[in-house]
Amino acid sequence: MNILKIDHIGIAVRDLDKFLKLFGEDFELKIHDFEEADPYGGLRAVFVQIGETDFELLQDRAADVENKVIDQRDIARWIEKRGEGIHHVALRVADIEEAIRQAKAQGLGVIDEHGRPGARGSKVAFLHPKSTGGILFHFVERQENT
Repeated sequence: MNILKIDHIGIAVRDLDKFLKLFGEDFELKIHDFEEADPYGGLRAVFVQIGETDFELLQDRAADVENKVIDQRDIARWIEKRGEGIHHVALRVADIEEAIRQAKAQGLGVIDEHGRPGARGSKVAFLHPKSTGGILFHFVERQENT
């Protein structure tokens, strides 16, 4: 699949400000790329740089989950079922459509048949965790693939 590296690790959080303090002030890590108008809809996201890898902190904007149309990727629903913590591992690829094709050819379940808009101007495609040992992975294609 020509996986280049881990692009980021997504972390589902209830209170983004609490984690910004932890990572920014307490751990003194670089906070960057706030995503208030995210391409997924309904999320606040921010990236925390740790060496060559980022943590993507994800908070659902909707406080009232019961009155919101929820799909399988919503962070509030994830937290409701599993609690805060690691949500996904994003794998950087040079060509997302080729990575999806190869994943399907190898029998992996894909959630996204084609790349779709992701954070930081990327294209993303999720793999089904039932086919990856319970881990939610997604491919990321970005302009800077190094």
